[in-house]
Amino acid sequence: MKLIYQNDYGATFLLADSPNPSCKIQLVVNAIGLFMSVDDLEHLLKIVHGSYEPCDCADCGGNACNKIWCVNPLIDICLKVDGHFLGLLEDLIKGTRFMLNMDATLEQYRLKPKRES
Repeated sequence: MKLIYQNDYGATFLLADSPNPSCKIQLVVNAIGLFMSVDDLEHLLKIVHGSYEPCDCADCGGNACNKIWCVNPLIDICLKVDGHFLGLLEDLIKGTRFMLNMDATLEQYRLKPKRES
């Protein structure tokens, strides 16, 4: 297991011998570890971004929801969060994405040497 990124809320790890070959990332928040794929992380980030919107359910009454629901074919995930932890979760996902894509990002923005005439 190799640490990818961490903050005050949690950490992500890259698993060499993942039980599911498509889910090589483990997201750990509090005492919960979730095996995820890169697509799962992207989906969770979209849910985090949408969670700032008002919720019209009976529990929330038009305020932002204090839970994040992530549904997939294998398991439904519900994380209870407040604004502070929501920001940290967003940072955790974005930092993980950056670290996983760092080589491609550096290559994309690498300065090309000037050719001499």
